[in-house]
This record gives sequence, structure tokens and C-alpha cells, in this order.
Amino acid sequence: MKHKEIKLNKEQFKQFDEDDQFQLFCDEDGFPNFDDFDEEVDKLFKKYDYICVTEDDCIFGVKGATREELSDQATEGYSIAIEVQENQ
Repeated sequence: MKHKEIKLNKEQFKQFDEDDQFQLFCDEDGFPNFDDFDEEVDKLFKKYDYICVTEDDCIFGVKGATREELSDQATEGYSIAIEVQENQ
């Protein structure tokens, strides 16, 4: 069974992750590992074409046909992604 998913572009992702609420830019201990959130997002979007959030709250970076899991525990990620898209 394929999960529903939402694709986010760079601007949508900035709203979605809002100062790294999903801790994608943190070290192993969960502490912020960046000086500038926008700069980290720019780096992420140089690596991936878009970010995908699945209905089971996983976050993936997608480049072409390749998907890389960025987080498997983005609590309420899917519902936040829906809100971001609805507010565009």
C-alpha cells in the first residue's frame, strides 16, 4: 500500500520546518547544529529537488527517482504540511 504524501518546495519547507522544529539540522544529541536556518535549507535544496512528507509523518529528500529518509518521527508532520499547502 502506498502512503499519501505532500511535496514541499523550498519556501513551503521553510514554513513547514520553522526554525528546525523537526530537528533535521541537529547533531546526534539533538542540539542545533547550524548558525543560519535559511542557509541550511538552501544546502538541503541543492541536494534535493523537493522534500516529501508522508501520511505516516516521515520526511524524505527527493532527487530524481531517489528518496532519502531525513526523519522517521516527524510528529504531526503530515498535518503541518497540509496546513502549509493550504495557506499558499
